[in-house]
This record gives sequence, C-alpha cells and structure tokens, in this order.
Amino acid sequence: MRYLILLLLFIVSMTVLAEPLSEPVATKDAEIRQLEKTMARISQESQATYQQFLMTQELRRNEMLESPDTIPLNLTGKSIPIPSYEDLMRRRQEKNDRMERYSADLDRLYTRYKELESEREAIFEKIKSLERKTTEE
Repeated sequence: MRYLILLLLFIVSMTVLAEPLSEPVATKDAEIRQLEKTMARISQESQATYQQFLMTQELRRNEMLESPDTIPLNLTGKSIPIPSYEDLMRRRQEKNDRMERYSADLDRLYTRYKELESEREAIFEKIKSLERKTTEE
C-alpha cells in the first residue's frame, strides 16, 4: 500500500513538474497560430489593396488616352451643335481633376501596400523565430 501511495505521489509530482515545461511550448504554439491568423488577414488586405491599385492605374491610363476636346461624331448627316468654349474648359478641368485624384489614390494605395507587405514580412520572421525556439526546446 505504501508503495502504491509513493508511486501515485511520484506520478503526480512528475506531471506537476512536466506541466511548466510543456506550457511555454503551448503558449508559443498559440502565439504562432495567432500570428498566422494576423498574417492571413494582412495578406488579404494587401491583395485587395493591390487590386485597387491596378484598377485605379487602369482608370488613369484610360483617362490619359481619352481627349477632353473630342466632339461626338454624327454619322446621320444632321448637324450637331459645337460645344461652347466654357464647356470645353470645364471638361478639361474635370479631366485634370480626375487625373490628380487618380494619381493621389495611386500614391496612397502604393504606400499602404508597402506598409502591409513590410508588416507581413515582420510577422513571418517572428513566426520563423518562434518555430525555431520551439524546435530547439
């Protein structure tokens, strides 16, 4: 009976001593999982930002190719009114405003994309270092 009690005490003491050793590994695993979730979220946001950048770039490219001074062609043979000078100036100004807005949006999106990519890279490095520490223990 004494041996049984001693054996149970020994087993209990071993499990108590083993728990603190396995606990940091469990917290590191939890931290790695949390970092991976964060990295996935950042990657999705980065991809969405890049897609917005490409769409805005295409809008800007199309705007550059389009002339604000074009007068619509009339293939029916009927005469069409020529736009007034004020209308032409307004169209030019609107085009310039759109071009400036597209350029500002492109700058903003590019900066945000670079921020997200550097943040993602930092998280990836942290995950790699945690994994190395986990395997070393």
